[in-house]
Amino acid sequence: FRLWYVGGACLDHRTTLPMLPWLVAEIRRRSQKPDAGGCGAPAAREVLLVLSAPFLRCVPAPGAGASGGVGPAAAQLNSAVFIFEHKAQHISRFIHNSHDLTYFAYLIKAQPDDPESQMACHVFRATDPNQARRR
Repeated sequence: FRLWYVGGACLDHRTTLPMLPWLVAEIRRRSQKPDAGGCGAPAAREVLLVLSAPFLRCVPAPGAGASGGVGPAAAQLNSAVFIFEHKAQHISRFIHNSHDLTYFAYLIKAQPDDPESQMACHVFRATDPNQARRR
């Protein structure tokens, strides 16, 4: 899936579900600040989110001048370079923004075997709202 990686944040294990929309909004705000990409939060970047069982891997999207593809062949261009990867089965929560259907996020435990482990929240923006729908 070709998407924009908006950003991520670590959460304390005490973070509650009602806090999640606020957290996602804060990650979005950080990525839209004029100084994003400087010392603060990084600016949003175009990525491929590749599901290759059992892993979910986020890799830099090929440049516009490259093959421009979006399938597995395009993902192979960056198979050695990735932003992050984790086992898809460790995703614990999917968050969909009802106000802007192009944004979604998911939560994953940093250390799945540790119940006290921090959670990480990754926020993405799709160019097409249908990409961000739950199936």
